[in-house]
Amino acid sequence: MARRLLSLALLSGCTANQDLDLGALPADDECSSEDAQGSKCTVQLLQQKKQARLLAGSDWVELIEGAECPSTGEITCEKDGDSRHFKFPAGVFTVERQVSIPPNTIIEGASNPNGDDKTSKPDYDSQTVFVATAGVSDSSACYCQNLEKSWLPLSPSNPYHCQDLTNEQVTSLRKGFLMFSNTVVKNIAFQGKDTLRPSDNGALCGGGVFETPGCVHNQCLFPHLQTGDGKPVTNVRIENVRLNDYSSDPAHASQLAVWTAQTTDTQTPTSEVHVKNLVAMFLHADGINFHGFVQNAVVDDTYIQNTGDDIYAVWGSHFDTRGIVFQNSVGVDAGRARSNHYGSCVAVYGAKEATFRNLVCYAPEQNTVDCYDNKHRGETCNGCLGIIKESFDADYSSSVFTFTGNEFYNLKWSPQNGHPVYDLTNPQRNPRPEVCNNEWTRGGLVIKTGDATTTPADDDATTPPADNTPSTYKSLGGIAKEEGNGVGSPKYGCGLECCQAYCTEQAQCHSFAWSAKYASC
Repeated sequence: MARRLLSLALLSGCTANQDLDLGALPADDECSSEDAQGSKCTVQLLQQKKQARLLAGSDWVELIEGAECPSTGEITCEKDGDSRHFKFPAGVFTVERQVSIPPNTIIEGASNPNGDDKTSKPDYDSQTVFVATAGVSDSSACYCQNLEKSWLPLSPSNPYHCQDLTNEQVTSLRKGFLMFSNTVVKNIAFQGKDTLRPSDNGALCGGGVFETPGCVHNQCLFPHLQTGDGKPVTNVRIENVRLNDYSSDPAHASQLAVWTAQTTDTQTPTSEVHVKNLVAMFLHADGINFHGFVQNAVVDDTYIQNTGDDIYAVWGSHFDTRGIVFQNSVGVDAGRARSNHYGSCVAVYGAKEATFRNLVCYAPEQNTVDCYDNKHRGETCNGCLGIIKESFDADYSSSVFTFTGNEFYNLKWSPQNGHPVYDLTNPQRNPRPEVCNNEWTRGGLVIKTGDATTTPADDDATTPPADNTPSTYKSLGGIAKEEGNGVGSPKYGCGLECCQAYCTEQAQCHSFAWSAKYASC
């Protein structure tokens, strides 16, 4: 009797171009090998199962992006009001482009791929795994239409990387999920196949496994280039997902895990983005980056290692970005994927309010030799747990950032078969500062540090103080009490007024020692 389980076929691949075999037969479909019609019967049964296998393969995209809620094959759909809830079986599903998750859509895989030890690889035979069919491997690929030197103005000697990028090309390059309002993706794994970060994505413009709609260029210089409808979204949830340790190829990864794109709507934020229990084992660029006008976004219980840039980032520029919380999460080895040339566990590039609570960060040695941003001895290369940057039009004139309950450790690691292998046991405290701000000197920025717990009831903890009276200083005759030790990192190339402003920004700083000879404090 010819009898096979459909589940065996699903676990073996489930791609549309895969040849059908007897594994497609369910347990109750039988053909007699003794019957003269046995061969014909087998073919008929296989043909009956063909559409189910196709939908379980690459055609799952059409199912998700459509408006209906069919239950076809092993992918089921339940309708609850306006919401569609798709449930995927264990198996491997190919991703050929960026897939739009329409409003009011839930995608749920077979089970949570992350255990108590987030560094342990799951049994992928029991998981729902989405795998990119190809990835970026050309360092000169047209990706964002950035200037070749993004920090300098356009000129004949500083042209754009390219000027012929299309939305179709963008969709093809960014393999992953584009999340619209009221969407959920949970209990899945994803494997990217990018082998590098193209130079045109040096000034980051996206490439996340999970993205929200918006401009392709990070400053919306080309309004015709956008993902989805380019509009802000609300209520996006990403939960129990695992990225980039399904492949055995040490070069395969995604650009970043989560990216909220800036939009052209300066009045409406992308809001209520919630990320919980995300694990990313390798990324070519950032970990999670809340970019543009974002409000009320929370990252919780997350583990990210081996990035090519910052791990937990807020890039709010001059927008009213607030209600950002990163908490109860771990960051390991920021910048490793680009040889520690740039990266911090936490980085802020403009925002009005954000909280970084109960984070554990493991950092390699600070790169003081060839950090891409060599100011202040290369502090952007793991010089501190969190760094405040003035670049990208950041405005901190009325900003409040809270750092509380965080731990900063030295990193122990070794290379093995092309992968970095980490030893996070018995860590040693890292003596580098928790927060560095050596760039913003125009006042108004409040940085709160300490072990006190901020609760939702503490409204005062997330709003700037009402009293904006400038701080005043007087000479102590050459002796400064405690000299600001333990408050912040040294400030170099800074005059007396600059040092006064710097001390004012540090909530714990009440006095400082200033050297006219060395222009430092």
